[in-house]
Parts: sequence; structure tokens; C-alpha cells
Amino acid sequence: MPNASTNTRLRRLPAIATLVADGDGGAPHSWAEGPRFADAQQLLASGFAPDAVLLIPTEARQAATWLESLRRDARLGLAPLLLARSWGESVDALSDGIATSGESFTRCVAAIAARHVGIAKREAADGDERLLTFLYLRPDYILKPVADWRHERVYRYPLADVFARAGEDGFLMLERLRQRGLLEPTGLLERVPSCPGCGAGHLLFIETCPQCGSIDTAPQNFLHCYACGNVGTQEQYLTHQGLSCPKCSARLRHIGVDYDRALETLVCRSCAGRFTEPEVKARCLQCHNLGAPDDLTQRSYYGLRLSTGGELAARTGQVGDLFKLIDEFSQAHPEYFTQTLDWLLDLCRRHQEVQFGLVCLKFTNLRLLAAGLPRHRVAQMFDALAQRLRALIRTTDLFMRDDDEHCWLLLPQTPQGGMDVLLGRIAALSEDSTQDDGLRIEIATAALSSAQLDERITDARLLMGTLRNRAA
Repeated sequence: MPNASTNTRLRRLPAIATLVADGDGGAPHSWAEGPRFADAQQLLASGFAPDAVLLIPTEARQAATWLESLRRDARLGLAPLLLARSWGESVDALSDGIATSGESFTRCVAAIAARHVGIAKREAADGDERLLTFLYLRPDYILKPVADWRHERVYRYPLADVFARAGEDGFLMLERLRQRGLLEPTGLLERVPSCPGCGAGHLLFIETCPQCGSIDTAPQNFLHCYACGNVGTQEQYLTHQGLSCPKCSARLRHIGVDYDRALETLVCRSCAGRFTEPEVKARCLQCHNLGAPDDLTQRSYYGLRLSTGGELAARTGQVGDLFKLIDEFSQAHPEYFTQTLDWLLDLCRRHQEVQFGLVCLKFTNLRLLAAGLPRHRVAQMFDALAQRLRALIRTTDLFMRDDDEHCWLLLPQTPQGGMDVLLGRIAALSEDSTQDDGLRIEIATAALSSAQLDERITDARLLMGTLRNRAA
């Protein structure tokens, strides 16, 4: 029987719904007052909007289905959803924990309700906005990856997958939010080698013959005859009288005196080649790409929590600075960039063999797109553009973001021909980012090589100002 204190607390909650599977009367949870439903669809169809839901399923799959349906619903997606018992890490990640008693249930619901006062209701919000709001309502919540052998990446974030928009990748949504400073890592939890082609984590490591690439290899003992230098298999040396060299017929009595074992310990049954170490290759079981282990990409999985910027975004509905996507690989501080450019200007005047190129990039319509499109749509477009731009930048280049429209690329030891190739690729970036409806981020460029310098350009800021005007 519940005590009076517990009943008093529960009455303060406007509405509590309980989902009870057929065959489970829910007797141990009689403290949960409110209407009961047979499944999530019945609750959603009823139009009833409870402030909290207690779920009492009979199996893990049922629990997952109920939680996914409720989390995707505009009315109940952010509501406290508690389980009567644990159903495993991947299922529990979609809930607000285990309700072991009426008191623990009430504390959880009250804490979330108290945080809800600080934000405006935005039922139409979805995707990253809803995820940020969910985390704001639960300040101690940490998004953690869950191992799932059925998932192509091996690890996934269940809550991100549920909140992601239709056709959107939950993992990539979290990556964008992290790059924009709205989520911050709490620690590295796992690092998974992944296919460089498709990103899948299901890999098969195979040993192959370094001479022909065959996987049909076997361990084999080889002997080396000191008398004639012949190397052959141990079976070739075995005779009825003992060990004898098949080439010079010398009797081999003492190892280290008459013969020794060769370094090679493996043989290829396809080409008969002998070798000491096999060549290890990684085969992707998703796209069947075959390559060296050194070519694999490392995908890192972190625990993630809401950052200070994320809290502000959750309260205001503004999901942050798009240019954070570029700032992650914009490694040059503006002052350092201009000092380096000044140094190169002085150097090329003294040494004719020194050359460089400078490119100004201007995103001409980004503000218009941000004003006319949903923010998540612009973020997806800009993220795709930023990833392609990152691939063009060499390790020796300096990239710097100047403001919300202009970026700079300094190319040491790059002749005019090399700059022309790069400018062509940058122009293609805009074409490649074109969406199905024809929208794209337009990029204007202005470039100058050290061979085109004249005496009027005396310092870095003058040169940058000249190029900035050309890109306008």
C-alpha cells in the first residue's frame, strides 16, 4: 500500500498514463495513478496528453517499440518516460530510467517539469532542436553510444536515431551539433576502425600472400642446407636414412652445423611462394572494399552532453553558429595568418624562387538561405560543403575564417598552374552541393599568386583588402 506522502506527491501531477502489456496486470505498480493503455498506439490515438508515462512491457522488443513511438510523437517526445524494469542498454537509453517506486517516479517527473518552465513550447520542433530541448530538460543526461552488431557502424546513439528527421543520419546530426559547439564530449568511449569507402565498421582482417595476394596460405617448415645453400620444405629433406639435402645429397645430422631452419615459415598454395609474414588486408563486409589496415579511418565515439551554447540554443530555439563547421579545421588565427602572409611577401621579394598563392572565398548567398530556409536544412547544406572543402586543403596550407562570409586560403610554394586547378575544384564545390530543389551555396573567389604582385602591395592587409573587394 502506498503511504500518504507518496499519494500526496502523485496528486500534484496533472496526468500520468501507464502502458501495460496484455497479461501483465501491473499490480506491483498500483501507486501509478491514471488511465492505462494496452500499447503506445492506443495512447497516441486517444488524444490524451499525460505529463509522464510509465511503461510495463513484457519483452525488450515491445519496450523499444513503445519508446520509439512515444519519442517520435510531437506531444510526448519530451515527456518523462519511465520503465518498470531494465530491458538492456539500447532500450533503456530511450527512457528516463527505471521507476522503482512512486517516490523515484515523482522526483524524476518534477525535475523535468521544473526545467520546462524555462523554455517556450515548440511542438513543431524536430531533429536537432528537439534533441537539444530533451537534453536541456535533463541537465545530467549524457548521450552514450550503444554497441549493436546489426548496425553498419557497430555503434549507434539510440536517442539520436529516434529524434533524427526522416532520412537523416542520427550520428551525422550529432557530429554537426558537436562541431558547432552545441554538444561537448565527456570522454572517449570507443574508437572503431571503419571502411574509408562506406564508413561501415564490419571488417574482416585476412592474411594474404605478399607475392600474389591469395588467401590460400599455410604454415610450413623450411630447412636450409649449409653445404649448397638449398632451401626446401622439411618433407623434401626427409628420407629413410634421416635428413638429406635433395639437391646435393649431403647428410644433415646437426642443426646449426649442417643445416638450420629458414626464416620463411609460410607457403602460398597458389603461387608456391615462401614468406615470413603474411600481408594483412581489411575487407569491408558492407561494400566489399579491400585495402590495407593503414588506410582505414578511425571513427571515435564519445559520451556527449549539452554545452553552454547548447543550453542557450535550447532556450531560444536558435541552433547556433553555422561556421563552427568550418572553424574545426580553420587552424590559423587571423593575426598569425596575416603575419605569415607578411613574411611570405618579404621572402618572395628577396628570393625569386619563393612563391605562394592567396585565395579569398566568399559565401555570397548564405545569409539569404539562412533567412529563407529552416536552420537544419541550411546546416545540412553547409556541412556537406564544409566536408568537401576540408578535402581540398593540404596539410601545408593555411585556412582562416575572417567573418561570416569570407574565408582565406594561403598556399605556400604553389605556382599559378596549381592555383588554377584549385580554383576549378572550389568552383565545383558549389555545383556538388546543389540540392534536389536546385538550391545551393554560391561561392565567389578572388585569387592572386606571388608572380602577380606589384610594388603597390606592401603588406598583407592591403593584399587581403584588394582580394576582398574583387570577391564582392
